[in-house]
Amino acid sequence: MSDLPHVCSNDSEKVLLNVTKYNLSGKAAIVTGASRGLGEQFVRALAESGANVVLAARTLDKMQRIADEVSRAHGVKAIPIATDVTKESDVIKMVDTAVKKLGTVDILVNNAGVYVFKPLIEQTLADWNQVMNVCLTSAFLASREAAKVMIPKKSGCIINISSTFGLGATEFTEVGYYASKGGVIAMTKALAVELGKYGIRVNAIAPGFFPTEMSINALTDKKLRETYIEPRTALFDTKTGGRLMAQNEWIRGAVCFLASDDAKYITGHTLAVDGGWLAY
Repeated sequence: MSDLPHVCSNDSEKVLLNVTKYNLSGKAAIVTGASRGLGEQFVRALAESGANVVLAARTLDKMQRIADEVSRAHGVKAIPIATDVTKESDVIKMVDTAVKKLGTVDILVNNAGVYVFKPLIEQTLADWNQVMNVCLTSAFLASREAAKVMIPKKSGCIINISSTFGLGATEFTEVGYYASKGGVIAMTKALAVELGKYGIRVNAIAPGFFPTEMSINALTDKKLRETYIEPRTALFDTKTGGRLMAQNEWIRGAVCFLASDDAKYITGHTLAVDGGWLAY
């Protein structure tokens, strides 16, 4: 078995989902954690569906490349903003900029995330606070500021990116990540109830393993691979004919669906995009 869980390489499997069937033309979106990984996929998917997008992350040069590419490809506005989502002032500026540049905020995707991979007894309070601030507090701040824009117009969509790790634990020793992603799911339900009367839908996506830089880094521990990942991969393939890890592009349809009118009767829900990971 290879050192890392396999990623599909068959050329026939590389065809991207056709997300253009979801019409988001003219919508104004914000995506946090937009400089790489799934955040980049969310930006590309929303832009392909016609939405104008504000990209928010700390690394401006990477976002600028993505913004330039989607603007050229789809004729939409794509505006990168250097943002530390753990800072309240940065988040306020992010939403204010979106309103100034795009006119409003229709869609918010809270995607920023980080993990600290250590056993419990080695975790420091600083480790815990870092994960909570990036994964959970940032989503609270951005949702609060976006809601201030959405409530007066009685419409909007907030999509929080949680994880299958928010729905159950594994041998990965990252207690703060589990707690923060579980908190994202609980907050999603709370906001769906509170904001529903204003026509604002709030849902979450719980991705399984995707070959992002963050996920690959989590799988470099040899002991963890041998005792947990490889046996589970074999079982997964045998039982479902599926794959432990997908292609990053396969997340695109979920965000466009939840952002579209096709999901207008869905709120407070967590959609697992995990290839069946949670099914056994």
